[in-house]
Amino acid sequence: MSTSLQIIIRILLAMACGGLVGLERELTDHPAGIRTHILVTVGACVFTTMSLYGFPGFLQGDRVAAAVVTGIGFIGGGAILRSRDGWVTGLTTASSLWSVAGIGMLFGTGYYVVGFVVTGIALVVLRIVDWGTDLVSPRLKTHTMPMHVGADYSENIYSSIEKVLQENGCKLQLVHFHRHEDGNRVELGMIATLHAGIDVVKVTESLYGVDGVSEVLWG
Repeated sequence: MSTSLQIIIRILLAMACGGLVGLERELTDHPAGIRTHILVTVGACVFTTMSLYGFPGFLQGDRVAAAVVTGIGFIGGGAILRSRDGWVTGLTTASSLWSVAGIGMLFGTGYYVVGFVVTGIALVVLRIVDWGTDLVSPRLKTHTMPMHVGADYSENIYSSIEKVLQENGCKLQLVHFHRHEDGNRVELGMIATLHAGIDVVKVTESLYGVDGVSEVLWG
């Protein structure tokens, strides 16, 4: 078996295992999903194989790969943004930068076939995997969303809201409970976990059906 074929097999195995872990993260709506995990594992595999096979006549050639990994990490870190409400963006871009650095090393060390294969993997991950996940598992995928409810105070107001959300297939986590000084009004800040197929408009209408609820805000 040629060295290039061995590397391709290792990269494909890394892709499969990273995809499995990423799928679990994707279905539970974490910032780093299936694409991010695949690209990171593929990139890591590429850097490792290049350290092993890419510098046969150069002593301590693995230091070159280590320097590239460190340098590209700074660039990738700059692509990650966190908004005030806690949403994270840029993780896939950061990991794609990391992977293409590995692709550059592959071509730089003469592993052209492997470089083309890794490029194809990256393009498939970025353009097809996310679409396929939404197509295959729309009912399994969940996402979290902050919500705010304003209502007249009563002893069972929170339990009533929780019951409505549970009946609509939502899980609820209370973040803050604020009762106004006059004692007549209450504001609830919560995190709701929703399945992809849930109709938010329908859930909102059900919440307005709870006695005393006057305001429902999502996001």
